[in-house]
Amino acid sequence: MFGNKSKNAATEPTVIGRGTLIEGTIRVSGRVQVDGQIDGTLVAEGPVSVGPSGSIVGEVVAHELAVGGRVEGKVSVREHLHVAPNGVCRGEVRYGSLQVDRGGVLDGSTAHGEETSTLQTSDADTSDAAMPVRAASAAG
Repeated sequence: MFGNKSKNAATEPTVIGRGTLIEGTIRVSGRVQVDGQIDGTLVAEGPVSVGPSGSIVGEVVAHELAVGGRVEGKVSVREHLHVAPNGVCRGEVRYGSLQVDRGGVLDGSTAHGEETSTLQTSDADTSDAAMPVRAASAAG
């Protein structure tokens, strides 16, 4: 019962509930479900889901990211980024693979693959590394 506590803790998600505001840096080793608001940085070794009422303003580093709410800022997803219908992802976005559903919005600069110095603040010309993208569809 008590001996498996660390094993169970790794599989249970960290939930940021509706009505919760967290400011600052959050580091999580497992899954994260965001239904509240984060103003700051979220670093997650596992998948992150932002629900319809959830929002992250700042920086997100995650293994996978599903956006059903709003994410604004610098986003780095090692594997799959999924923007669901009514989800909004704005900013400087890097991803391994990408899916934007009808009604989802991806707005800002995007880049595929591993993060390089082109996404860091510098005086270098990054016009070849990041391409502005706006993916939105009309309801119908």
